[in-house]
Amino acid sequence: MEKIKLPKDLYEKLELGENAQVEVVDISNDTIKIRSLERNKTEHAAVWFMLPTVISTLLFILAIFLLKINHVIALSGNESIATGVIVISNGVGICSFILSYLLKRKELYHQMTQKVYFRTFGTVVLSVFVLVTLTLSAFFWFINQIFYGVAFDLVTAVIIFAIFTGILSFVLLFVVDVFEISMLLNLLIMVAIGGLVSSMVTNGNQYWWQRNFSELGTSNSNASVQFNATLILSAALMIGLFDYIFVSLRTKIGKQTRHFILQILLTLCAVCIALVGLIPNNGLGIAHVAHDVFAQLIVLFMGLAILGIRWFLPTLNRNMYIISYAIVALLAFSYVMWHYVHYFTLTAFEILSFSLSFAWVMLLINHLLKLIWDQRKVYHVEQIDPKVPLNKN
Repeated sequence: MEKIKLPKDLYEKLELGENAQVEVVDISNDTIKIRSLERNKTEHAAVWFMLPTVISTLLFILAIFLLKINHVIALSGNESIATGVIVISNGVGICSFILSYLLKRKELYHQMTQKVYFRTFGTVVLSVFVLVTLTLSAFFWFINQIFYGVAFDLVTAVIIFAIFTGILSFVLLFVVDVFEISMLLNLLIMVAIGGLVSSMVTNGNQYWWQRNFSELGTSNSNASVQFNATLILSAALMIGLFDYIFVSLRTKIGKQTRHFILQILLTLCAVCIALVGLIPNNGLGIAHVAHDVFAQLIVLFMGLAILGIRWFLPTLNRNMYIISYAIVALLAFSYVMWHYVHYFTLTAFEILSFSLSFAWVMLLINHLLKLIWDQRKVYHVEQIDPKVPLNKN
């Protein structure tokens, strides 16, 4: 076996022991990736996914006997395969996800501190649960449109249930195996966009857009719980990401007042988003006033963060400043077109404002993560003759 000589800092970072092995992957023209074989644990999902699958299947069989289902089981409905997967498999799968995520915490301490890990623990688990639930609901709704009214005998139903459960269990455990902090960003995008789009589709009123965006969270919408939960969960993910980012920034470059102020503004913005979800815009009472106030505070805090980005983060790429000011200009233009010209409807203005602001937050988080992880070092390269033994020094 050929040998490779690594600097001491890289050797320690990979946590290599005596006679440890590494593999070189992702070889391209000017880039290689070195990975410790001891820390490559993605194959665990292929082994342990059977345990939650068996447990879920046994619980499904038990439910069949308790519900006294004697003949056939429908694909969708109250007492169906779909309900079994969403309730039983999803519940057992999330429990296995939590256990695996806890067991992997020492590995994740390389990406985040122990304090940040436990701060974001609940957010990660809840986000995965909501995302999986939404995905399963959408999947079985789509399947039901294709195979409307289909039902299976008990044995076939159990087999189909076990197959769906096995796939779900494997995916959840695989997510733990490959988990990185950047996945929080992907979760935020999927939860926010997926939750809002599904709320629009399933709200039960095709003309909700004639009033305002908040109509989706009122008692007039069938998807109000889903819409409000999406806002609250997205806010929790944002707070978790901001906490991780700014704690890591302080660890890397020290405490700076401007960073602290930016964190406060972004966190307050996320808190207001959560409060908008907690207080639906029903009626004309105190709840209506509070909902509007918190919605306006979102604009205030977000506007201050965008306008002051050059002062808050003077080392960012110049393109980020250009994009930030362009977004401010577009927001101001859309406000004029709605409030004064009356060309845009309130719903159009809200959707445009949300899209631009959300895109800016994603760009900012991406830039900050690069700033935290940018640990490039230059090493002198020397070709090693495999026939000549290496010095241990």
